[in-house]
Amino acid sequence: MSTIAALGGAEPRDVESRDVSVGVFADRNAAYYGSVFERIQKGELPFWHANLAGLLIPWVWGAWRGVWLMFWVALALDMVGLVCLMQNFKYGPLLADAQLDPSANAILIERYTRWLGVYNNVGIAMLILGRLLIGLQANRWYYRQYSKWRIDDRTAHGVQARRVVIAALILALVAPITLYRATQQRIDERACFNQVRAIDGTQRLLSR
Repeated sequence: MSTIAALGGAEPRDVESRDVSVGVFADRNAAYYGSVFERIQKGELPFWHANLAGLLIPWVWGAWRGVWLMFWVALALDMVGLVCLMQNFKYGPLLADAQLDPSANAILIERYTRWLGVYNNVGIAMLILGRLLIGLQANRWYYRQYSKWRIDDRTAHGVQARRVVIAALILALVAPITLYRATQQRIDERACFNQVRAIDGTQRLLSR
């Protein structure tokens, strides 16, 4: 549908008009997003207001609605958190082996225990705080996308299962290999030398 427009005495031209309502943009659950967007415009949306789907399944929600920034940020935060937690599979067996002879492996036991504590704390914090961040920002990111779509109709809008399929393929390619590599121990000569040198350095510091 088009209308004829003439601005400032310029030659009349066809101007395409389109429905830029929240209902057309959101497609599903339009009433909820219409209310949220209105509160954002008025500056009345509380900071702690969270999108439940964005909090629990951010990759699915972000891909389904075409909010790819949210998808990638959520994926990065979750991967960092999971990689940290996967260090239990790398250093847990090493700690168990070292504990077979505590007197000879006191330094290793202390080191692996400390590393595991740090990795676990960081991993859990990344997963929890990352999800909170995504959940709290989801509707605001979605509103910015709506504002952009009103100007440029090429901006992603509505919901599409095809996007979820693309997201699933990305997850299938990225997650398994990333998490697998996080559990692997380097057993080459250089890695062993670096570990021995680190142990010797620690022993020298402790003996001073």
